[in-house]
Amino acid sequence: MNESEPPRRPTAPDDLPQDGPTELVPNEKGELVERLSAGTATLLLVWLIGIGAASALLGVWLLVYLLSGTRLGIDALFGGPGFYTALAGASGPCVLWLAGRAQGHGLGWFVVTAVKIGVVMLAILLGFVGVSMLVFGFAPGPGAPLAAATAFALTLVATVIWGVATWSADRYIARARLSVE
Repeated sequence: MNESEPPRRPTAPDDLPQDGPTELVPNEKGELVERLSAGTATLLLVWLIGIGAASALLGVWLLVYLLSGTRLGIDALFGGPGFYTALAGASGPCVLWLAGRAQGHGLGWFVVTAVKIGVVMLAILLGFVGVSMLVFGFAPGPGAPLAAATAFALTLVATVIWGVATWSADRYIARARLSVE
């Protein structure tokens, strides 16, 4: 390119609809790259965060009920502990989406990867609880293996839900993208 010529702005193909799931935007080099449209990205985040937060809150509610017989109230689920539980749960499907988006992975890959992410999250949580107990001079009681096994089972259920939800979002975007091409 000659320095006297003004830089050319890339143009989008005429057949790309304005309201599709993806859009073409110039990157820092001026090349057109495809990215999710604002509406699709917002809907995707609401879907993934909602699935992750709801499954985590339901899992904690079930765990507490199964182990202690106590039903958590609205204040526990939507207070401080519930907020952080929902935040941690919401991160699982979002990390899964970032790991597998638009790469043509099947349902099995999404479920297996979701289980791996969930097991790592659970291991971190159990490690934190174990170390915290030791720091404060407590030892795990006889119910600790049952609690860990129950948490593991609930994690498996939640991560399968994450895998299916993330795969369905990925397939929906791929189908919508192919239908506009």
